[in-house]
Amino acid sequence: MTMQSTFKSFIKNSTFKPSQQAPAAKISIIGTPAVGKTTLTKLMRGQLISGKYNPTMGFNLGATNLDGLNVRLWDFGGQKAYLKQHLSKYVHGSDIIFVVTDSTPKNVLTTKELLEHSKTLVDESCELVALANKQDLQGHMSPERVEDVLQIPTFPMVAIDKNNRQRIVELINTLMNYVDARKRGDN
Repeated sequence: MTMQSTFKSFIKNSTFKPSQQAPAAKISIIGTPAVGKTTLTKLMRGQLISGKYNPTMGFNLGATNLDGLNVRLWDFGGQKAYLKQHLSKYVHGSDIIFVVTDSTPKNVLTTKELLEHSKTLVDESCELVALANKQDLQGHMSPERVEDVLQIPTFPMVAIDKNNRQRIVELINTLMNYVDARKRGDN
């Protein structure tokens, strides 16, 4: 299944309509070092992606509007010291957590450990979704295989490709509709 068809089928199968009156959504982006978390954040915000790796020290926090949806983006540094120090303090209250992996077998297994820890920090209304990033690189696992390992919905991603911005925005809107419905008790 191609990246575009994966996103289209998920969005098409969504039964909820975008919520227009919701407060700013909190989206946390977690993963190990160098998997593309900050690049993904830049993609969402429509910022220039340089291709140069600069590790995030601690976390980056920013607000933006994604096609009418106000969001607060929390980009957590992937180094263990930062994750231990910041994740348990600041991931609470997230509406969506994107768990980003670089799609290599070793990283997917390490990401599974981080995912299991994250599940203990959020409530049931939070959507945990994996992004199998770096699908353009040789040796990557397919999103379906990553999903088999992580056991959460997984979507393909190439965060350096600006053409994926609309796909991630549509995915966020769809996920927020699920979150809003859960908070209302609709499902």
